[in-house]
Amino acid sequence: MPNTTNPFKDSQLLSFFTASGDKFLSTGFKSASCVGRVEFMLRLVFFLVISLLQMPGYAAELGYSVAQAYHREAAAEVSVDTVAAHHFTPYTGLLRLGFEPDAVWVKLTMTPLEAETTDFVDARNPLVLRVGPYSLDRIEVYESVAGQWTRQVGGDQQAKKSTVCPDDYHCFVLSQARSSTSPIYLRVTTQQVMLIEADILRADALTTVVAKRVSQLTFSMTMAVFLLALSLVLLALERSILLLTYSGFQLTVVFFVMTNIGQLAHFFPGFQPASVDKIGFSIFVIRVGMTALLGWALLASHQPSRAYKNMVLAMLALCIINLGLIFSGHARIASKLNFCFFVINPLVQIYGIFSTSSLSIMRRKIYVFCYCVNLALIAMGSLFVFSNMSIVGPVGFFNSLTDWRLNGLVYGLVLFLVVLSEQHLNNTARLAELEKLRSRAEQARANEDKLSERRALIDMLTHELKNPLGTIRFALASIKRQITGDNDALQRIQRIDASVNRMDELIEHVARSNKIERTDVVPQPMSIPANEFIQELIQEYPDIDRFKISIQEGSVFKADRQMLTVILENLFSNAHKYAAVDEKITATVTTDTAAGMTCFEISNAVAQDQEPDESRLFERYYRHPSVQSQPGMGIGLSLVQSAAQKIGANVLYRKENSRVIFTVRIPN
Repeated sequence: MPNTTNPFKDSQLLSFFTASGDKFLSTGFKSASCVGRVEFMLRLVFFLVISLLQMPGYAAELGYSVAQAYHREAAAEVSVDTVAAHHFTPYTGLLRLGFEPDAVWVKLTMTPLEAETTDFVDARNPLVLRVGPYSLDRIEVYESVAGQWTRQVGGDQQAKKSTVCPDDYHCFVLSQARSSTSPIYLRVTTQQVMLIEADILRADALTTVVAKRVSQLTFSMTMAVFLLALSLVLLALERSILLLTYSGFQLTVVFFVMTNIGQLAHFFPGFQPASVDKIGFSIFVIRVGMTALLGWALLASHQPSRAYKNMVLAMLALCIINLGLIFSGHARIASKLNFCFFVINPLVQIYGIFSTSSLSIMRRKIYVFCYCVNLALIAMGSLFVFSNMSIVGPVGFFNSLTDWRLNGLVYGLVLFLVVLSEQHLNNTARLAELEKLRSRAEQARANEDKLSERRALIDMLTHELKNPLGTIRFALASIKRQITGDNDALQRIQRIDASVNRMDELIEHVARSNKIERTDVVPQPMSIPANEFIQELIQEYPDIDRFKISIQEGSVFKADRQMLTVILENLFSNAHKYAAVDEKITATVTTDTAAGMTCFEISNAVAQDQEPDESRLFERYYRHPSVQSQPGMGIGLSLVQSAAQKIGANVLYRKENSRVIFTVRIPN
């Protein structure tokens, strides 16, 4: 059985490095929540200076090279005693195998750069195996010491025992008693993407590498927290769904970065490492889901199609399924589904952009461009993750720039700029709308002033015209008495009298219309018996027998009497004036107790060529062309409509066969 002891315990250099590194990292992440601390900046400068002082040692030749090769276990149980008999495939740099269901063995063979050099052991500057990324579930390191295999175990599902590397890598101090020519074997398993970076460094070189990595981690964490704080400040100043969603997204980014650099375990020291790993993976799934939700929040105010909304809901449902798979022990399936989500989301968002109805062309182009860049990055990232070849040059630089463990920073920063742009455009649109409403309000006030002047003028004119008409009527009555024997003169007098009556009727209608528009009816209706009221209105007509009245017993109108008079009087007058000769005018009054309404209905037959235009029926001054010769000014039905609105009544019109029917529903 392999020996699991740690062969290195006494190096003063590593003790110093471990203490200073742990202190720096803990201080850095605590300071990330308050970016401006001077103490943190001083510690950062101090640590970088110490690292730079060790540069000469790192710049020197290491004296050896490391050959790398891998072997897929492929479901067959392989032990360290039998692994050497299997075929290993050489590779350089980072090993990328995608979703690997089985364990992967990695063989590291150290070869001296000079022929005479065979011993790599240096008690003052020992060798350290550095393995990443942090998300590898289990890492077993095997060394041959005195003919026996020793084993060290690490990974994110194991309790971290060594503090040699205070960053997001797993470090194993190699034994000083190991055989120099014997290879080192790693057995790695993970339920996420299989990426393995393994390197053997001297302790002094390790110090500089870790310092550089810690500075990256600290910067990424600081910026993530800064963006979160900034989004919360903006949310406090201006509440919106977009800012709320972005704040939630940025919160997941902060936890995502913490997860991928191994800091989540520090916040849950009482949890089992496997449980912390599930929490971290769940945060990653939630973060991916938040990208879809943020896309919806970005487009929600632009009326995207229902199909787009359903697609977003389906993706969110997929995230919930992923969470269930993680906690039910199927994290590898969840990882694959999460990758599919990553690819599908930009396509769904592009469809949503084109399905919007109010998004400007320029903004549509900008958003589509951003998502196309996102797709390109996903394609390049997929090439990097799933390719099994050595990638250098521009793509290697791309990987360094968008480290998948820290890419929440880049993604969050770009989204923050998009959110700010969208908020600015929305605020500009709202200000323009407010300005438009303000302009309309000012125009309405100006129109109201003009309307008040017009109403005052109408009042004055109707009052002044009434007096001359009274004088003319008095004179006509005197002339009639004087020329009783002259028939021609009497006919002329009667025509003058009819014209005066017509003018008087017009003035009365205009005055009444003006009065109705200005009157605010106080909601204190009086009870008016329907039978008495209807009989009172039709008594003025000489041919009262033309009216066929039907009133439900006990029917009562509850309304303002003046407005009710205007409504029914004009409807009776309209029916009497335009009804076909020898046809009855039917009027009924019923009470709808369930609806709380009293219904008045009046109908009369009209000639086919005199049927009114329904679209203009209640329009002021509208008259049918065939009745222009008859007295009237087209004001009556507009008065009915205005008076009905004052008391909350509804006036309806319909036509049945050759009869026109008006129904007034008056609330009780």
